[in-house]
Amino acid sequence: MRIRLKIYSLFYLLFFGMGLSSQNSISGVVTDMSTGDVLVGANVLVHKLNLGGTSNVNGQYQIVNLKPGKYTIEVSFIGYADASKIIQLSDTENLILDFKLTQANIEMSSVVITATRTQRNIEDIPARMALVDASQVEEYPASNVDDVLKSVSNVYVNRSWGIFSKNTSVTMRGLDGTSRTLVLMNGVPLNKVSGGQIQWSLIQPEDVERIEVIKGPGSALYGMNAMGGVINVITKKPQKKFNLDAGLQMGSMGTIGGNLALGGNYVVNNKGLYWGLNGFYRQGDGYIIEPEESRDSTDVEAYLFEGNVSGLLGYRFNTNHSLELSYEYHDEIRGDGKQVFEEDGGYNKYAIHYARAKYQGNINGAVLVANAFYQLENYKRQSETVNSTGTYRLYETDSKKHDQGLWLTYTKKWFRNNNFTLGADIHDGSVNATDTYYTSTDEIHYNGKLSFIGLFVQDEISMMNNKLKLIAGLRMDVANFRDGSQKVTDPSDVTGFPYDMYQEFDENTWTSFSPKLSGMFTFNPNISAYMSLSNGFNPPKLDDLCKSGKISKGFKIANPELQPETIGTIEFGANWKPHKKISIEPSAYISGGKDFQYFVPTGDSIDTGGGDLKPYLKRENISEVEIIGAEFNFQYLVRNGISINANYAYNHSVITKYDAENVSPEEDLTGKFLAEVPQHTAFTSVDWRNKILDVYLTCLYVGEIWADEYNTQKIDDYFMFDINLSKEFLVHYRISLMVQDIFDRQPIDKKMRLAPGRFFLAKLQYKL
Repeated sequence: MRIRLKIYSLFYLLFFGMGLSSQNSISGVVTDMSTGDVLVGANVLVHKLNLGGTSNVNGQYQIVNLKPGKYTIEVSFIGYADASKIIQLSDTENLILDFKLTQANIEMSSVVITATRTQRNIEDIPARMALVDASQVEEYPASNVDDVLKSVSNVYVNRSWGIFSKNTSVTMRGLDGTSRTLVLMNGVPLNKVSGGQIQWSLIQPEDVERIEVIKGPGSALYGMNAMGGVINVITKKPQKKFNLDAGLQMGSMGTIGGNLALGGNYVVNNKGLYWGLNGFYRQGDGYIIEPEESRDSTDVEAYLFEGNVSGLLGYRFNTNHSLELSYEYHDEIRGDGKQVFEEDGGYNKYAIHYARAKYQGNINGAVLVANAFYQLENYKRQSETVNSTGTYRLYETDSKKHDQGLWLTYTKKWFRNNNFTLGADIHDGSVNATDTYYTSTDEIHYNGKLSFIGLFVQDEISMMNNKLKLIAGLRMDVANFRDGSQKVTDPSDVTGFPYDMYQEFDENTWTSFSPKLSGMFTFNPNISAYMSLSNGFNPPKLDDLCKSGKISKGFKIANPELQPETIGTIEFGANWKPHKKISIEPSAYISGGKDFQYFVPTGDSIDTGGGDLKPYLKRENISEVEIIGAEFNFQYLVRNGISINANYAYNHSVITKYDAENVSPEEDLTGKFLAEVPQHTAFTSVDWRNKILDVYLTCLYVGEIWADEYNTQKIDDYFMFDINLSKEFLVHYRISLMVQDIFDRQPIDKKMRLAPGRFFLAKLQYKL
């Protein structure tokens, strides 16, 4: 291989030297130090001169028209450590100068992808972000992956029924609603176009390699849902020729479960196959979620059955090209705590298919990443109740939600200190649902589709010997709502429709622009400061675009003309390490939101059979909001094996303008706080790892929360203490005991339902 490369270099010099007898030139070949493979597209530059080039398909480069003198030649290639050589050129000299690059040896825990959609060191990102690695996930007292996010400042996790909750609300930066936070798994979205919901049960704690959290609007890179920030959960890949991870768990409320992960990695010299197979199962008897003073004979335990299987297959063709395929199937059923006549009572059942294909290549010095994904959620809900008049009602919801897309990112390094990224995202989602009432004649069917095409550009620049880093980006999204319709058959006063109907909704297209500009200045290795300006948007839900029906407040009218919500944020922050064991990170920001959506009375009313007239309501883009917030992070490595993490977040989230007609002064939301947003949150953890027992103790404080948009019902503040005790033994075994809500605080949610209280979960894990 080396002889062949020398021949290439000599041939290259002779060929070009025929016309260069009177000028200086440098030529050579750039290769991988360990494998000897040529590197295509490596940047070769003359220091301080706007002169250079890139290596061709044979790894060859050439720089011509150099005057005699002393030069520093610098070579860079993504994924490799930079190299440089000092040379002295005499008159009419044609110098052969080869470079052998070594792959960059950067710990993966310090490298992030989400912030720029390119691989960057965490210290180089001009934004506030958090990184949770696999060891932290393993030690944390978490029964679900979203529990771990409680440790991240300014992230509010609401899983009010513990493991028995059908879904989790994860919000950031003073915003309410789970759809305003974008959640990715391995770089592709989990949020469904139909409404932005996340099924966190798709991801198990044992499968997590790391979690990257980018705070603040991220739509300049990721488009929809990224108003409050972006969370990217990256799962593990097998690292050895044979991996085995098996576990059993048992806990309170009849909880039992287990997991099994198999895998292998046969990649040698950047070529070869890797694979993985995972499985998980858990069930629990649950508990009664209704407070004791308001229970009746229909209140039962909210049970749980869940399980999933997944597969991974990847292949590295060489240093520059790889392909990865994955598939996951998840199935679960969760009781809603009510049973009258049906054997299973009321329940929510999900069957989810999730597939992904990823290609990553290095083409002429540019990195191309293509992620294709598909998600199908089959959702079934059974509800049976007895109302205050003694009337029994049973109905079923059956829906199918499809999401598919292709996300492309193309990154090219321009010169030594500049990275330019282009991207295009396509995302299409649909809902097709039917509500069938078995105790009346009603049947409601609705469907609709919402598609997005996004184009974005981003430029990353380093200046002043990497002391100043700038990122500028702009994204345009075009969305299209189409094929929306609703059909109502044989209605009664149960659903409120006066007669049979079939309605097709008009097509609607809108455009959103999301710019971002951020910069960070590093004063010294221990002090840096950043500032950012960013925008985000949240699309309307398909349920609001194409479904009318009875709700608790009245009768909702579909609005296919809804526009996206938008937000703009200015943020300042600093990173300070006053001591090698102490890290302090303060941040402050102001956000202004426009076109936020709320239900507005149309002025008409309807008799739905309850004795009182109910107002017609339509969701409209009618409000503006302001969020003034700050957060503070503190980390202290007390000594080897003992660390303290503490953070605090403050959010003043207020509706500043409410342009609704036909509302009384009591219904005017101007000056009201956003619902379900705690003004104060704080978190502290002590992680003590020792030879006898590893201890991870946490304390979470959640301040008072307004449960409704009119600010009439308030949820009390609370402290929550959790602990996880674990011990490794006999090399391959690990046993742990997790206790959540140690003091049995059992807070009440906005629907006046009880949390599970003190909850135990013991695990036995075997790793090979």
